Amino acid sequence: MTDLGKSAPENLVVLRRRFTYMYLNLKIGNLKNYFLLSHPHISKRSPNASIDHFNRLKNDPQVKWVMQQRELRRTKRDHQWKPRHVMRQSNTPAFPDPLFKEQWYLNGGAADGLDMNVGYAWRKGYTGKGVVVTILDDGIQPNHPDLIQNYDPAASTDINGNDTDPTPQDNGDNKHGTRCAGEVAAVAYNKYCGVGIAYNASIGGVRMLDGLVNDAVEAQALGFNTHHIDIYSASWGPEDDGKTVDGPGPLARRAFINGVTNGRGGKGSIFIWASGNGGRHTDSCNCDGYANSIFTISISSATQAGFKPWYLEECSSTIASTFSSGTPGRDKSVATVDMDVQLRPDHICTVDHTGTSASAPLAAGICALALEANPLLTWRDMQHLVVMTSRSQPLDKEDGWIVNGVKRKVSHKFGYGLMDAAQMVTLAEQWTNVPPQHICKSQEINEDKSIETSFGYTISVHMDVNGCSGTMNEVRFLEHVQCKISLSFFPRGNLRILLTSPMGTTSTLLFERTHDSTSSNFDDWPFLSVHFWGESAEGRWTLQILNAGNIHVTQPGILKKWQLIFYGTASNPIRLRNKGYFNTNSVYQEEKAYHINDVYDASEYSQFLNDIELGISDRRNYPKNIPSAQRKNVLADANDKQVQRLCDPECDSQGCYGKGPTQCVACKHYRLDNSCVSRCPPRSFVNQGGVCWPCHESCETCAGAGQDSCLTCAPAHLLVDDLAVCLQQCPDGYYEDADANACFPCAEHCETCSEKADLCSSCAHNYVMYNESCLAACPPGTHQMDDFRCMLCHETCESCHGPSVNECVSCRIGDYAFKNRCVPKCPPGYYADTQRRECLLPGHAERHALLVTTLMKEPVQSAIYPVKHALDLEEINVHRVHLIGDWLPASADPNALKISFLGRTVVVAATIIAKTAMEQDRSGVHLVLRTFP
Repeated sequence: MTDLGKSAPENLVVLRRRFTYMYLNLKIGNLKNYFLLSHPHISKRSPNASIDHFNRLKNDPQVKWVMQQRELRRTKRDHQWKPRHVMRQSNTPAFPDPLFKEQWYLNGGAADGLDMNVGYAWRKGYTGKGVVVTILDDGIQPNHPDLIQNYDPAASTDINGNDTDPTPQDNGDNKHGTRCAGEVAAVAYNKYCGVGIAYNASIGGVRMLDGLVNDAVEAQALGFNTHHIDIYSASWGPEDDGKTVDGPGPLARRAFINGVTNGRGGKGSIFIWASGNGGRHTDSCNCDGYANSIFTISISSATQAGFKPWYLEECSSTIASTFSSGTPGRDKSVATVDMDVQLRPDHICTVDHTGTSASAPLAAGICALALEANPLLTWRDMQHLVVMTSRSQPLDKEDGWIVNGVKRKVSHKFGYGLMDAAQMVTLAEQWTNVPPQHICKSQEINEDKSIETSFGYTISVHMDVNGCSGTMNEVRFLEHVQCKISLSFFPRGNLRILLTSPMGTTSTLLFERTHDSTSSNFDDWPFLSVHFWGESAEGRWTLQILNAGNIHVTQPGILKKWQLIFYGTASNPIRLRNKGYFNTNSVYQEEKAYHINDVYDASEYSQFLNDIELGISDRRNYPKNIPSAQRKNVLADANDKQVQRLCDPECDSQGCYGKGPTQCVACKHYRLDNSCVSRCPPRSFVNQGGVCWPCHESCETCAGAGQDSCLTCAPAHLLVDDLAVCLQQCPDGYYEDADANACFPCAEHCETCSEKADLCSSCAHNYVMYNESCLAACPPGTHQMDDFRCMLCHETCESCHGPSVNECVSCRIGDYAFKNRCVPKCPPGYYADTQRRECLLPGHAERHALLVTTLMKEPVQSAIYPVKHALDLEEINVHRVHLIGDWLPASADPNALKISFLGRTVVVAATIIAKTAMEQDRSGVHLVLRTFP
């Protein structure tokens, strides 16, 4: 994967010829100048880095950035059990569609007669018409009879198969995307399945989980056709196993940034994400970099009875919830369409869609209704609407609700509550776009504070901030808060991390994860909380870290550093139009902005909510009040006015209707508002019609109105070099060059870096740090530490599994291995085997041992097992196998020892050198195993 800079297409042709590359895809989504290349002689699934090819590309002057792609583990967020028979209710459905009766979350079938209040939005006429939603998944079935009417080919593609048809493989495992699509846009008023929440929306699918998944594949999906697609729904992520900490790679991060800055004509793509199904593993969605992103609306689930489902992950990044499945046999699941290539009538529908996988598409459907109500909503507007309109009351039987500093109820389980379609569309009708986003970064505090081993031990640190008051980055009304933390503690899963705001709100950034017992580090991990939404940033923020888990701790950890990043606005973002904003002819009327400090106490907002419940608030049709690029610099409408010839110098030869530059028939140079001018003012540009248009607020000078059209950046902004956008801070994966006032990409596999591209401060998932570089494995002469750093072996060791003198695995030439040490001379009674570089006892069978380590490379417990002839160890489940010493001679019996390796029985080596030797000394050969207790 390469960034070829300017003149990229020409450079690509030259590179392909020079290095015999073939390209898989000419471009990666909408990322400019990024291209995906493949080589015919490199395996797609090779576990080894292609150093030679990588270095040749990296050193080429036409290549600015390069990274070899590696396969990522991504899981769909549903749960499977045996299908149930469709249950029938006695009440008559509002739709003739046969499964609408089973859509309890739409028809009042939840506890206490509740649902997600979609019926009111439908009665107002909102059905998603004109809104485009795409499902990022294993594809969708375009010819499904309940989808085909709404299927949008322009919102669909097949990244796995490199074509335009998103139809999944027909292997029984790829129903997921089709089911999600049905929740959003299944056609209403027909004889198939149920109805989609936005049943007149356009629906597409991107097939990207049905094959090899890597960073480039994700970036292509997230950046697909961003000017056509409005909403992307994703119900997948890193493994929900309770021990993984992973997120988007450098290309996917760029795709998110490009989406929110340039998607939808600059209003920003809307990304809906399932928060995760790792509840049974005590997983945390704050360890999932997709749900934990400011760019996504992270959606959790609630059961039919209004409780937390067994799979729910608790975290502070969840914004809201929708209904989904619960306990099988007690709570219903989600009814939707199903994938079946043969289109058999009894196989094209299901009532068993489950998990947060089913919740995210329901949220996407509700957001589509809101977007139809107000197409001018930005990606941040949509997040505000979700926060303000979600309801805690239907879920208040579940404990854990807190009230934040502006009296909003919020939960680590459900975010701000159950989404409410009626309130969403009605508030959208009245909504005015929020002010520009400001980003205020605190200082980075280097603590180096010890985290002791005793259970319950707590460290507490604080910082006083002013929210960047008096600067262009001032934040007075919070949206997102990120707490970037670097620490080391083994086991990492014992930790609980809390952040308390100046207004007294305590948000848990991380709960204990009992399965996270083999890792120890967080390196600049940006824990996100949405619990402080609307609060003030100014004051004292307190961070607490507790050793709250049950796993035994042997050595203290350390809090290295932390930093707070505040996202929000300098002015109040909530400004509602009054109901007279448009008259019946959609003509502009007087605008009134409602400024609400406390949305739940303000009388105007209370009246607004009452109007929703009473049905008073009517649907509004907003005029497109934005001048087009084709509008000319003609000022006045002639009507019956007399054209004069003695005019202002800025009028052209057509004359004027009076004195001054506002009375010109047309302008000689440019038009600014209602006046003719000789030049456009600063921070504006001239459109095709000769009209002065403002630049985006992030631009000082520009060539167009979009955020990607900046020529130079506004004060307090930095140019992101390869994305050509101006931001208030460098994104993750970039470093700031103060002299250039710009952000440049970090080197390959650096998660974060500082000062220079190759000075990595943290590494991507499963990479190790060595000399401030990120590598796939530690180099020779080093060993991997608990914190994924490579440390030098003892000077006497050639290779080792620890730093001490008695942890050698092999020795340098001239030394010999003796009891895990390397010695220059064998002790009395032993002889030196120069081939093996070992000290051996004369007359005994030569000994070998297998060092077996876990996939996480973390030795936990050692045990010694005597190896006997034909010993069968198939039940031992290990993940890494290394032979200590040289490989066995050809005379060894290859069937003597078998070990289950990643679920497959693999012959790794035989420890029997000669049958006669084993008969003489059956206990002479030993196997060293390092396993979990």
